[in-house]
Amino acid sequence: MNCFLRRAGIFVIVLSATFFTVFAQETVTFQTNPTSLRWYQINTRNFRVLYPQGFDLQAQRVANTLEHIREPEAASMGVKPRKISVLLQNQSSISNGFVTLAPRRSEFYTMPAQDYNFTGNNDWLNLLMSHEYRHVVQFQQSITGFNKLVYGVFGQQVVAGLAFVAAPQWFWEGDAVATETAFTHSGRGRIPNFDLVFRTNFLEGRTFNYHKQYLRSYKHNIPNHYVLGYHMVSYLRKKTGDAEVWNRIAKRAWGAPIIPFTFSRAIKKETGLHVVDLYREMASELKEKWTSEQQGLVFTPFEKINPRSNAAYTDYQYPQPLDDGSIVAVKSGIGDIEQLVVLRDGKETAKFVQGPVNDAGLLSAAGSRVVWNEYRYDPRWQVKSYSMIVGYDFATRTKHVISKQSRYASATLSPDARKVATVESSADYKVKLVVLDFLSGRVLKQFDNPSNQFISMPRWSADGQSIVALRLTPIGKEIIRVDYETGEVTTLMTASSENVGHPVLHYDYVLYNSPFSGIDNIYALNLETGKKFQVTSGKYGSYNPSISADGKTLYYNEQTKNGFDVVKTEFDPFYWKPIESVSTQGVGFYQHLADQEGRPNLLDSVPQKAYAKQSYSKLKGMLNVHSWGPYTTSSLTYLDLGISSQDVLSTTSLDMGYRYDASENTGSFRTKISYQGLYPAIDAELISGQRNVNTSVFGRNVNFNWHETGLSSGVRIPLLLTRSKYTTKLEVGNFLGVTNVSSFKNKVTEKGKLISSGTGRMVPANDTLYYVFTDKVDDGTLYSNRFMISYSRTLKQSRRDFNPKFGQLVDIENYSTPFGGNFKGSLLAGRTTLFFPGLFKHHSIFVRAGYQTRLSSYDFDVYTFKNRIFKPRGYNYQSDTRFYAFSGNYKMPIWYPDIALGPILNIQRIKSNFFCDYGQGEGKSYFYRRESSGQIQVYNINNQARYLSTGVELTFDVNIMRFLPQFELGFRASYLTANAFTKQGPVFEFLIGNIPL
Repeated sequence: MNCFLRRAGIFVIVLSATFFTVFAQETVTFQTNPTSLRWYQINTRNFRVLYPQGFDLQAQRVANTLEHIREPEAASMGVKPRKISVLLQNQSSISNGFVTLAPRRSEFYTMPAQDYNFTGNNDWLNLLMSHEYRHVVQFQQSITGFNKLVYGVFGQQVVAGLAFVAAPQWFWEGDAVATETAFTHSGRGRIPNFDLVFRTNFLEGRTFNYHKQYLRSYKHNIPNHYVLGYHMVSYLRKKTGDAEVWNRIAKRAWGAPIIPFTFSRAIKKETGLHVVDLYREMASELKEKWTSEQQGLVFTPFEKINPRSNAAYTDYQYPQPLDDGSIVAVKSGIGDIEQLVVLRDGKETAKFVQGPVNDAGLLSAAGSRVVWNEYRYDPRWQVKSYSMIVGYDFATRTKHVISKQSRYASATLSPDARKVATVESSADYKVKLVVLDFLSGRVLKQFDNPSNQFISMPRWSADGQSIVALRLTPIGKEIIRVDYETGEVTTLMTASSENVGHPVLHYDYVLYNSPFSGIDNIYALNLETGKKFQVTSGKYGSYNPSISADGKTLYYNEQTKNGFDVVKTEFDPFYWKPIESVSTQGVGFYQHLADQEGRPNLLDSVPQKAYAKQSYSKLKGMLNVHSWGPYTTSSLTYLDLGISSQDVLSTTSLDMGYRYDASENTGSFRTKISYQGLYPAIDAELISGQRNVNTSVFGRNVNFNWHETGLSSGVRIPLLLTRSKYTTKLEVGNFLGVTNVSSFKNKVTEKGKLISSGTGRMVPANDTLYYVFTDKVDDGTLYSNRFMISYSRTLKQSRRDFNPKFGQLVDIENYSTPFGGNFKGSLLAGRTTLFFPGLFKHHSIFVRAGYQTRLSSYDFDVYTFKNRIFKPRGYNYQSDTRFYAFSGNYKMPIWYPDIALGPILNIQRIKSNFFCDYGQGEGKSYFYRRESSGQIQVYNINNQARYLSTGVELTFDVNIMRFLPQFELGFRASYLTANAFTKQGPVFEFLIGNIPL
């Protein structure tokens, strides 16, 4: 019992710090659409579909489909969700979707994904609806038991936090993937590539323990929690034959979320197994199943092309031959950022780091050129983004931006490297094949697609006269050929449910990927005879075929335990296996899901009801209260009681209520609003209440108490300027503030005895000496202005990188009092951080510098703004009028232990940081001496001090109580050089993140 109480105490602390902190953060920048975008709505009985002008046809389809799937998809959860808003975001070129609370809504990013191993044979919107609506069901079911009480007290945000605490994220996503797999023709559970790394690890003896499999690792490549979750959910449903088994487990967990490990206890109640035991049983059965499927297979012999210097998981994907005989591929991995590399004679001879890649599942090269897709972003409106085509010429080492502000996905070079074929997905969900000029980006041809069937993964034929591509039909995918001159479309492979991909047309053959046997391999169709062949037989999977210019060599990807290899084999149809002799692995690890749900063709019979549309008023929807009651901040020093509101379009947020300051033991009323629907975001905050501050002077305790009413308001322009491998951001803002102070009082005590009480900032330091606190404002009004500019430019990072290899961060702030009032003051602060690579991979050198100056005067009308720059670690901070600070750091990983201390603590990485901090301050302390004549004479003490601390930080990246979010805990040992304020010697501190306790 005592052990349980201790664990519960730890849980409550972590829970509070992690999930109850989201309301009172600094003002964040929302992902918003341009102000000019006009919105409409369709209201059905259970959904409000919001969509931009011009998206009416798809909005009607979404409304009908959601109403159609609502009850079947919710049946196994035993709940019928209440009405929810669904936003169709058609301004983005990112393929994504989500459901969230605070406010409660779902958003569909409608740009279809090109990668056939992601979408399978599904229409993109159908896949989104099937997956995301299951999350709506989960959230609705989570409001039960104790969570239902919490919802009444706190609202949506805290309920969401508790729901994620009670049920691991693998369950949320695994259950949704199982749902999409059961109700669609081609969900991810039916696609072998989905579990490729998971399966490879198992068959290579890497059956990691539950904690590592869920929480992931810096040592080994672990697939995300979607994969683990799908197999856990699917396995138990198969084991029990019960579609509702996870509903009972989740409902128990959600009903008592504050009990530690409630989900595992619920599994134990239902199955007799804790979650760790269930995982072991599932892993054992899957490994046995996958091992048996490989019995009797004869694998294709090949020659590996790429180098491997260590065992760190690294992929070399999408091999493409260049005209000099070398191979270009995309390299990425657990320790490598995504980049193009040229392979020759087992070495990497050249590389080019791409920008933010829109991965279409392919790469294309011809001559010495290569093309791919990258994202670009509207600087201000973060929802609005583009998918453009970028090229690089390895011969001239020049980069070409082929298209701008486009919505192109997939890109393929013609054999002469002069033309680029691509697929355009317009903002109204229309798709067509387009050909551009490589150098100018000019559109050369557009091919009609009257039926608007989805087209993906185009490739030029070897002679450059036609383009082969995938086309999605209601039956499934087919492979088509488009004549470049006439636009005539020929079907090469008829549509079926087979998830074919990556077609390559080579004279009489079209090569393609397929999971026909249960393992992804490369197949070929003879266009003259119509016969099909299995070209490769890979142990785990073979992908991405390409053929040398002379037609004698086949290059492709072979999955290994340490990542994709680029391999080559002879292109000789004589050795290919006729499709009739290829054995298959049956119905796979998904058929029981479809059988249990009993609606495998659910999306084939969607009604076509015409719903009325209405204009959506942004103004009416601005106030949307989603959470209420008490909540705290991330610092745990404030406790708020009030309401939080955010509209579903993410333009307006409002926090309003009573705030208790635990550090000052005072209360105030607070209203904070941010409107981000205009180009400059507008922020305002009003606080009115008591202030109470305790400090000391010469051994005497000093208390200041006053009433303060403050209003601050301003504008800021946050810009995302990423154009390359560097993520670049710029923010500029200006804020005005007015603060009225009244009833300013002071009280001085010594050893509990009252020495004096009065008003103002001058208090007795001893019998004749009075000390002036320059950082306080007595009765009067302060008018202030704050200008800020912030810039950052950082190289993209791999999973193992805790700092960017190169980066620059610069912040400048200026506080002033240009508008009169009872007080004057100023502060100018500048900060910069520079990142450089260390001696070895993932080592980081970073230096910080800061400068700050502010107005100093012994007059009572001076207000001292708070310190805005860092100071050397280990020292107490003084109020300096001028301060310089420098810091040098060398940070490096020490060990990736992957040690689980039971369910309480999982240690993933240990890091060290060696630092040397230097600072120099100049300031003045002001005193008044009362003379015997009654006159007061002022004098000051110049505070000039140097600060020098050296030391080491040892930090641990950990998961606490199996929570997926990672925490950084550690220790700091500093050695301080003495100055006027601090003694020489060591200082030891405990760290949470970079905050010393």
